[in-house]
Amino acid sequence: MILLGSVLVSGILLYALAWTGILFRQDMAVEGTVRPIQYEGEHYIYNEDLINILCLGIDHDRALDQDVLPGERGQSDAIFLISLNAKSKEMKIINIPRDLMMPVDIYDAEGNYFNTRTMQITLQYAYGNDEDDSCRKTAQNVSALLMNIPIHRYCAVNFNAVPALNDAVGGVTVHMDPEYVDAELAKLDPMFRPGNTVHLADGQSFNYLHVRDIHTYASCEERAERQKQYIKGYISAVKEVIKKDPKLLFELYSVMNENMTTDIRKTELPSFYFYIDKMDFDDSIVQIEGNRTVGERHEEFYADEDALERLTVEMFYTLADEAGY
Repeated sequence: MILLGSVLVSGILLYALAWTGILFRQDMAVEGTVRPIQYEGEHYIYNEDLINILCLGIDHDRALDQDVLPGERGQSDAIFLISLNAKSKEMKIINIPRDLMMPVDIYDAEGNYFNTRTMQITLQYAYGNDEDDSCRKTAQNVSALLMNIPIHRYCAVNFNAVPALNDAVGGVTVHMDPEYVDAELAKLDPMFRPGNTVHLADGQSFNYLHVRDIHTYASCEERAERQKQYIKGYISAVKEVIKKDPKLLFELYSVMNENMTTDIRKTELPSFYFYIDKMDFDDSIVQIEGNRTVGERHEEFYADEDALERLTVEMFYTLADEAGY
C-alpha cells in the first residue's frame, strides 16, 4: 500500500511537471526569434526543453506598482536569468552585470518611444509604463543579448522583499571572502569581516545583498559574488524547509504582495520543486565574460562577443544531429 501510494504521488507530481511545462510556454514575456545556427562547423538548434525566467532586484523599497513617469521607476540592480531544463530537471543561472552596456530604449513622459542609446542595461527597467512593462522591456534586452532566445516568465522584487524571503526560511548562512570585505558593508556590522561565517537574519540579508562602496572600482562585481553566495545558501535553506513544509513556495509567493511583480502563476509553482531538489549549485551559475572600464560618469561593462556567443550556444542550443534533425 505504501509503495502504491508513493507511485501514485510520483505520478501526480510528474503530471504536474508536464502540465506546468505547457503552461510556461503560454503567454511568454518574450517570444524570441530563435533559428537554426551554425557554430564552429556544427549545426545547432534551440533547445525547446528550456524554460527561461528573468529575475530582477529593484533598487528601492517602494511598492513596485507605484504610479510614476517612465524613467523614474527604478533600476534593476540584480539581473539573473534562470534556465530550467524540463527534460533533465537541471538549472542554470546567468548573472548579467547591471552595468553591461547595450542599446536601451528610452520613452517620454507619455510612454511613447523617444530614442535608443547605448547605456547600462540596469536603466531599461526605469522606462516601463508600469511594473510589468518594465520587466518585459528588460526581458527584451536580455533576450536580444542572448541571440533572441525566448523568455517565458519574469519576477522582480524590491528591497523590502529581501528580509521577508530570508526570514521565511529561517535565515541564510554565508561565508565571507577570506581576504576582502567591502568597506561599506564592514561598517554596518562587525560580523562582516574577512573569513567569517555569518547567519543572516532580519535586515542583515538586505545589507549583505545590496550595500557596496560606490567609490571602489568594480565593487558591483564583488557584490555580485556575494549575491551568488547568498543564492547558494538560500537554495540550501529552501531545500531543508521544503522537507518539513511542502507549501513553502506558495507561502513565499503570498507574502510578497506589493514587493513583487511577476507573471508566474500559482499553478506553475509545483514544477519548481523538481529543479530545486536536483540543483547542484556549484555548477549552476555562469558569468558573462568581458571588459570593465570607467566611462564619463559610471563604470561600463562590455561583453566579449565571442565568449557571449559561445555561452549562448552551449547553454541554450543543442546539436541538430543529437536532436534527430
